[in-house]
Amino acid sequence: MSKKKQERKKQAFEFFIKHQRPEEQARDPLVFYTQKEVTEYARSKALMRIQEGITKRALRILEAEPPARVLDLGMGCGFASTYLRLKHYQTVGIDINRMFLNFYDIPEINPVHADMRQFAFRPEMFDFIISISAVQWVLAEPKLKKRTQYIKNIAEICNFVLKPGGKIIMQFYPKSDEAMKEFGGIIADTDHFSGNFIIDNPDIPKKRRIFLYLEKPIH
Repeated sequence: MSKKKQERKKQAFEFFIKHQRPEEQARDPLVFYTQKEVTEYARSKALMRIQEGITKRALRILEAEPPARVLDLGMGCGFASTYLRLKHYQTVGIDINRMFLNFYDIPEINPVHADMRQFAFRPEMFDFIISISAVQWVLAEPKLKKRTQYIKNIAEICNFVLKPGGKIIMQFYPKSDEAMKEFGGIIADTDHFSGNFIIDNPDIPKKRRIFLYLEKPIH
């Protein structure tokens, strides 16, 4: 094992979580996001600003330029998808919760009711795939076998719909260093992508942003 790999293996991040997260309270977004929760989320200007900022950062990492075609996994009420559309990207968003999709009447962002673990589009349809603050719901599955299968399903489908040379960025909130590395390891084991974690503000837990960056090879 190279010195670089040894250092990466040793590297660990501390997570200070004072309050129970939504995915820990319900584990199923359809249970947690009632109409009341959806309304509070969708009307939050603070969440809108946060997600717009994360989306801007994700686009810089991807080096994406409009009018690229972008798939937004777990789009929620469309904060990221709306920003992408305003910046002239061809945007399609999916979410498992119809209440999120219907909250704002924005047909231009092409909202699709679908589960990120089992959705379908044409092969090699997208230049980029982006996911903001959604993957942790999949990681909340308590059974390792199911959790592993869900993550593999996401990797397989993303590989199918992404063009050769396409890129993926997933920003998420793991509950621990082990959960973060488990997610990356399962994706790596599919052998579909090359990539790495990109971590902003690694030494400041409250400001830390964790991204999994992936590239699909050109055959």
